[in-house]
Amino acid sequence: MPPDHEIPSFSVLQLGSFLKEGLNNLFPNRFWIEGQISNFRTVPKSGHTYFDLIDPISEQGSQPKAKFNVALWNSQRLEIDKTLQNKSELILANDINVKILAHLDFWPPGGRLQLIMHDVDPEFTFGHLAQEKEKLLQILQSEGLTEKNRLHTVPSPALNIALITSIGSAAYADFCNEIFNSNFSFNILTRDTRMQGEGSASDIEKGIHIVTSYQPDVIAIIRGGGSTSDLLSFDSESLARAIADSSIPIFTGIGHEIDHSIADVVAHTSYKTPTACAVGLVETVNEFIEKILAIKTGIINLSHNKISLAQYHHSNLYARTVTIAKTSLFNSNENLKGIKERIALIVPNILKRNEDKLLGFEDQIRVLDPKRLLARGWSITRTQNGEIISSTKNLFEGNEIETIFEDGTVKSTINEVAT
Repeated sequence: MPPDHEIPSFSVLQLGSFLKEGLNNLFPNRFWIEGQISNFRTVPKSGHTYFDLIDPISEQGSQPKAKFNVALWNSQRLEIDKTLQNKSELILANDINVKILAHLDFWPPGGRLQLIMHDVDPEFTFGHLAQEKEKLLQILQSEGLTEKNRLHTVPSPALNIALITSIGSAAYADFCNEIFNSNFSFNILTRDTRMQGEGSASDIEKGIHIVTSYQPDVIAIIRGGGSTSDLLSFDSESLARAIADSSIPIFTGIGHEIDHSIADVVAHTSYKTPTACAVGLVETVNEFIEKILAIKTGIINLSHNKISLAQYHHSNLYARTVTIAKTSLFNSNENLKGIKERIALIVPNILKRNEDKLLGFEDQIRVLDPKRLLARGWSITRTQNGEIISSTKNLFEGNEIETIFEDGTVKSTINEVAT
């Protein structure tokens, strides 16, 4: 160890000044540096912006391997924001990969080593976002998640809507106005959700899980227009998986016109704006009503056809019945005429034969007339009841009987029955 008199000694100010001078000599010019924005914040009073520029984090929850503090003065911030907006609709925000033009500076009063930002390369950020988005899309497609939510059938009519958005926003007002003006009986369950910034993707995921428990017909996720940075939450892999795995059809209405977010790609149906999403939901009900009206019209037309066919068959049957009846009556008349003619020929013969039979019966009756038998000396004996006695059986002593002769009747009492 060298003697104490050979070891340099500095005051804090001197060391700070030496460091500042040394850095200026080592890095005399501005340079480009790439990294990911973290801990982004703006001081309201001064308008200056500060953030950490870190090596991109490859795994969720891991710590950055390197970090620099970055200062962006208010005057320079306005120019940078303008450049970003004109070229790519980007704004500086957490988790964005950027390539910035800066110089390295040491601030002795704060003892802080920091980068002073002067400019940004928007093409680098935009290209990085597009690359990451395309990479995620390929992963989701390979797992079949871009089509998974589309496999769910939207109930008809879909009237129970779970709405995930920021209550009080213009998107919320536009959506609700379109729904309420439809005059359909929609039931809207709204989950107030953060739609941009740090933690917004996880808040939307949480909203999906919460409203799913109410079993709505459709979940609608809506947000108004904004910068590319504002809409980064909708390119989140975890949110994309939550949408794809949802058991409820999910509609999106995210206000950006240029392209689709990852959330749009994995959703059941996507629309460009919240209003268009509401119109789409109204249209599903209109389609249901049109189907009902079409069925009604079909039933009416079928009924008319059936009635017309029945009337035709009735008229045809009536005409055939009249023709058959006339023919039958004509044939019956002809048959009756023939029968009448045959009767006219047959009846006299029948009457003559029956008349001869009657005369024969008359002769037989005259021969069998009891009076003729009585005149020949026969008599007829009856009981008091008028029964003819033809045997001594059932006759007893004391019975009264009556005997009929040709010229009179004799009543007598039986004194003895001899057998």
